[in-house]
Amino acid sequence: MFFNSKMKKDFFYLGLISIVFFSACDKFSSSSQSLQDKFDAKSQELVSTELGTVEYTVKKIIRADDSMDWYTVGDRKILFSCKATLKAGVDLNNFTAENVVIDEANKSAIVTLPHAKMLSMNMSPEDIKLEYQNVGMFRSDFTAKERDALLEQGEASIKSSVDELGLIKDAEKEASAFMENFLTQIGLQTVTVKFE
Repeated sequence: MFFNSKMKKDFFYLGLISIVFFSACDKFSSSSQSLQDKFDAKSQELVSTELGTVEYTVKKIIRADDSMDWYTVGDRKILFSCKATLKAGVDLNNFTAENVVIDEANKSAIVTLPHAKMLSMNMSPEDIKLEYQNVGMFRSDFTAKERDALLEQGEASIKSSVDELGLIKDAEKEASAFMENFLTQIGLQTVTVKFE
């Protein structure tokens, strides 16, 4: 069967009308879906994740010097350098739909997240180096127990410096930015993130 040019034109227009009709129907059905439904469908991506994670590498010098004691003769000094990787973020294991209140009319949402916390600290043995040691001839070497105690002090010092490093603050900032971006993708225009 041969098509003349008028029939080809008619088929072309019919096909074009069908495409426009079906895409309009699809658009209508997706726009009729509520923001809450869209969030419920997409929220599964958030379950059991760590949100807004930031990672810092911290270097610390640990030293000991007990040469100043009046009852000692000779030096006994040691100095270590160590490097630790700290990771902080918002744990979403207990995150539910109740943490997000959506206002359909204003296309806005209020999200309540738990405060960020330190998720891990890794200080591997290869990142711990003995930089200097000076033990006088009348003094005994540092024992393995003394060295371990010094390294534990260094680890505790790194953990206590988390606040001044701004690690938690940065993790919460990243989590807020992520949630705002995540929720604007479903059509929300204003997203407020609270931590408690």
